[in-house]
Amino acid sequence: MSKKILFTATPTEKRAALLENERVVELVVERPDSLRFVGNIYRGKIVSILPGIQAAFVDIGLEKAAFLHAADVDPSLLLEEGDSLAERYMDQGKSKRRKVIRIPIEKVLEEGQEILVQVLKEPIGTKGAKVTTQISLAGRFLVLVPDADFIGVSKKTSDDKARLKLKKLIAALKPRGVGFIVRTIGLQVSEPEFVKEMQSLIDKWRKAQEEALTGSAPKLVYREMGITTRVIRDLLSDEVSEVYVDQDDDFAEIQSYLRSVSPDVCNRVVHYKDKTPLFDKYNIEKDLELSLKRKVWLRSGGYILFDHAEALLAIDVNTGRNVGKFNLEETIFKTNLEAAHEIARQFRLRDIGGIIVIDFIDMEKADNRRKIEDEMRRLLRNDPSATSITQLSKFGLMEITRKRVRPELQELYTDVCSVCNGLGWVFSPATVTARIDRWLNRADSHDTPRELNLAVNPAVAAYLAREDNQMLRKLEQEHNFKLSVIKDDALDQDDYEFYPKGGSKPITSKYI
Repeated sequence: MSKKILFTATPTEKRAALLENERVVELVVERPDSLRFVGNIYRGKIVSILPGIQAAFVDIGLEKAAFLHAADVDPSLLLEEGDSLAERYMDQGKSKRRKVIRIPIEKVLEEGQEILVQVLKEPIGTKGAKVTTQISLAGRFLVLVPDADFIGVSKKTSDDKARLKLKKLIAALKPRGVGFIVRTIGLQVSEPEFVKEMQSLIDKWRKAQEEALTGSAPKLVYREMGITTRVIRDLLSDEVSEVYVDQDDDFAEIQSYLRSVSPDVCNRVVHYKDKTPLFDKYNIEKDLELSLKRKVWLRSGGYILFDHAEALLAIDVNTGRNVGKFNLEETIFKTNLEAAHEIARQFRLRDIGGIIVIDFIDMEKADNRRKIEDEMRRLLRNDPSATSITQLSKFGLMEITRKRVRPELQELYTDVCSVCNGLGWVFSPATVTARIDRWLNRADSHDTPRELNLAVNPAVAAYLAREDNQMLRKLEQEHNFKLSVIKDDALDQDDYEFYPKGGSKPITSKYI
């Protein structure tokens, strides 16, 4: 499978896209006002404890208190069997039952207590971040697990001899008192590379500990890598043939990181300098616009509908314009099969998480139903997020759960419509600004007047005017235009119009 990674950045956002066989399957977005928190380590303060749900809320300095469940409290708090304070939990193993005694969370933590926690899940909707006291630091080849003297190996390899050999190597290299997990990309790494990364991760953990001992909670003690280095660390594998980067500083950052961990792959990184915007060259913008739509058309003429409910996502498969060439059962089977491939891609592209119910078109043949189940399972094996899948029910329904770590793409790019109160969506002011930014980027390479009037909805105008017009100035400096913003109540929040200074005819459509 051919893979590429593309990085593009503007003053309004940084984006990274993973392409498989020339189609985008993953998108990572970071904006100045919505930085990611997963992986960050904080010195937090317990603000409340809820024994009824065995959880606590922790102030880590974000807008909402973080959620800490008892299951995410360090295993060292497990008690020996027989302790009078303990509650008993049964853990069903594959071959035997064993008793695990866990002390109640209210006996471990107390309000006002300061603890070290790491973010597991971004704040989503009305919920704060989810955190754990079980700290880990990810590198390119290894994951450091402090205060846990064990060795793990990625489950992506089924070669037991190779796993055992790796465990013995890591055991001989690592210091006592810390644990390491070998990541999938580390399965073919040499001993010197392991030693170098071990030392790097241990140094990071030592600095985080030192930072945690200064000041008072809440405070950030360790920040996870930024989007550029993080994507390279997590997504750059042997299958990725090329990495394209359109910004000087991002290119330098990637080269610096790779020289320190994998100098042999530096030549895969290409500094993109063409006038055509990088995402336009690979037709990604249009694909991303479609990914936010409720309806996604299939090449056969069928289509898929995505509908969000409070607790789940419902996906409906329809034949649409696909009338087939042979018989009804064959037409339905091929539509369902095509839909399965597109749904698996949309899971990753939209970053869908939680409970998902797919309503496939009913099939009469049991063999066809089994083929759809098997294909869906095969497709989800390529998904980096943990998934669980059920069989097709007699009603043609399939239930899937997918691990949710951050808000879905739709939540990032859209706001709830103030007119319909949540029944529909509009682009957020930040997204409209990013679209304006891309318009200016295209217009910059043409014979476009340097002074323009920009008509936008008042909500977008307010966003551009924040912090003493800082965003507007960034756009002007980046693209060498002089912009005058005009509030236009007649424009929907999604829309904007550019006019030459003193002109009455819009020129927006020229560079859409």
